[in-house]
Amino acid sequence: MKMEEIIKGLECVEVTYTSDKNKATLTFYDDERGEIREVNYNKQSYDATAKKYIDDPEKVLKIDKMIDEELGLTFETLNNAVGMRTDVYCYDKFCSLHPVVQTTKFTEDMKGEIYQTEIKEIEEGDFAIRIKYEIDGETYESKMTHGKYMENMKKWLKDPQKKAKVYERFEEKFLVPVSEKDTLIGHPIMVEVKAAFGTSLYGDIKKFPRKK
Repeated sequence: MKMEEIIKGLECVEVTYTSDKNKATLTFYDDERGEIREVNYNKQSYDATAKKYIDDPEKVLKIDKMIDEELGLTFETLNNAVGMRTDVYCYDKFCSLHPVVQTTKFTEDMKGEIYQTEIKEIEEGDFAIRIKYEIDGETYESKMTHGKYMENMKKWLKDPQKKAKVYERFEEKFLVPVSEKDTLIGHPIMVEVKAAFGTSLYGDIKKFPRKK
């Protein structure tokens, strides 16, 4: 995913919602080019296992905060964005009202490779800890999942016992508790690309050596 350009001061001319009210689309008009640019706010997340979008309470909170910061509105009052002008960040497959850092998927030719890089960001969410880093200019992430997807309920649920174990593993691997995760930004890491169940590729961050 590459950013093509930032188009300044585009006017929002339309806001539409899906029938289930989980997704809103804002349409911006570029009168100089006679083009439209669409910005989506989706309260659901795509689950690769279920192969569909599912409810995500964590995503709802992020979307609400994003809309408030970008437009001073709520998801329910996005219709009031019609007539507003703002800068639109245009990427090859989507548009946004803010710069976006997308994580790249590991590819088969990377399996077995070990990369030296550094931690760029650590996100602590309701269902996983996400550690982000760059390889050859692209952003990747390793997840330490502590939630559980319940197929019969079609949603993710918190698992306090699993979370406690994952937080313990985090401290064993990085030598600091999750509460001090920000101290790890910029820290060098070694990442090996492995395949879970023989097919799902992921980045295994090597355990930090203890100081003698």
